[in-house]
Amino acid sequence: MSISLSQNVRLIQTQQLALTPQLQQAIKLLQLNQVELLEMVNQEMVTNPVLEEASDKALEEREHSEQQLSDRDQQNLREGLDSENRPEIREALKDADWQPYFEQRGISGSGRSGFDDADRPAWDYSLTKPTTLVDHLLWQLQLTPQFNEKQIWIGENIIYSLDDDGYLETEFSELCERLDCPVDAVEEVLVRIQQFDPVGVAARSLEECLECQLVHLGLNSELNCKIVANHISQLKTKNYRKIARHLQVDEEKVLAAVREILDLDPKPGARFQPDSTQVVVPEVFVHKSEGRYVVTLNSDRLPKLSVNSYYQEVAGQRGEANSLARNYLTEKIRAAQWLIKSIEQRQKTIYKVMVSIVKFQSEFFSKGPHYLKPLVLRDVADDIEMHESTVSRVTQGKYVQTSHGVFELKFFFNSSIHQGAGDIASASVKRKIIEYIEKESPTEPLSDDAIVKLLLKDHDIKIARRTVAKYRNQLGILASGQRKRLL
Repeated sequence: MSISLSQNVRLIQTQQLALTPQLQQAIKLLQLNQVELLEMVNQEMVTNPVLEEASDKALEEREHSEQQLSDRDQQNLREGLDSENRPEIREALKDADWQPYFEQRGISGSGRSGFDDADRPAWDYSLTKPTTLVDHLLWQLQLTPQFNEKQIWIGENIIYSLDDDGYLETEFSELCERLDCPVDAVEEVLVRIQQFDPVGVAARSLEECLECQLVHLGLNSELNCKIVANHISQLKTKNYRKIARHLQVDEEKVLAAVREILDLDPKPGARFQPDSTQVVVPEVFVHKSEGRYVVTLNSDRLPKLSVNSYYQEVAGQRGEANSLARNYLTEKIRAAQWLIKSIEQRQKTIYKVMVSIVKFQSEFFSKGPHYLKPLVLRDVADDIEMHESTVSRVTQGKYVQTSHGVFELKFFFNSSIHQGAGDIASASVKRKIIEYIEKESPTEPLSDDAIVKLLLKDHDIKIARRTVAKYRNQLGILASGQRKRLL
């Protein structure tokens, strides 16, 4: 039996969707929020010379008026200086009492610096750079007289190896090996740095961090040290009775020791972290007008883009001499036009999605978050005749401002939970769980089973205990045993 091998050339025609660069850009624009979109537009305006703001003419007129005002001020200043040169003005200035003026206006660079509103320096002129944890520790390291040059060098390497909470991020053995120094030498510097402000910084574990603070505060009793060294897990779960039983100590003494330990700082470097407040810019506003809810896009921050008319004229000229320039400009003009159309399409899509959400969640906008209805992406997608993936991209990371607050668009999409009178949104159930926990007794917090019974009794909502536990974890709420307060 023989097998023959041969090669053939076949032409097969298939159809498939190809994502062009322009289509990829349009999809990307849907996912960007307004802050990211503004950054992207600014970057495009730098790289694309034909793209400009449509309000450039108004900007030029404003600059012209400001220049005229500046020229007028300079002329008035020159006239004032000329008048001061006259003999009678010089005599009057010489005899004037300037002390009350300086006492009122001030002569320093403070808020009473004597500047008029137009001449006052910019508000950020006097801002100072916030002190970081590394800067604070390096400053103390340089002021430590007991350290020689080599110890300062070891200390700098230790400080640069700390994480944001102030803990030693690198393994101690690896640090010694990297520095090529004896363990005792590095240990000596490390222990000294742990006594810097904030105390407990450069610790290798939570136990070591708390022990350093106990020693510094004079609270390093035998009981406190044993609890910190061997019972951190029981401290987290607030199982104080188990600690007392294991150490064979009266529970009241354990509670007194725990009170002192809870005053310590488990993250000494956290207060030097910069503020991580996230700026939320609403994409859409929903307000009530004449008995109905109106959707308005927030387009104030976005520049109105246009294609430069001069470059369009150059691109339309014929001739071999400037063919390369025309081809380049033609390509940039097409890219600019596509970007403008993509931004317009993005705004229209966001508007359509928000109008559809208002239609489905009308009771939320009129009555509040407790009346949120179950809603999925397919409902909105079918309503506006778009694909689910498009709706998902539009609602990702974008916010709407309503009379009840600012909400992410994803907030309005919830799974349904059965209620006696009908289905209810899972977000409404989460809010009810939060309300129960906010009203609970600190010494007797509600268990998940107790919350299940309350939901069934008060709102006729029947859900499983594991569902309550899942929602509680999503909300970042601890279990009842960890919420219990005995102190």
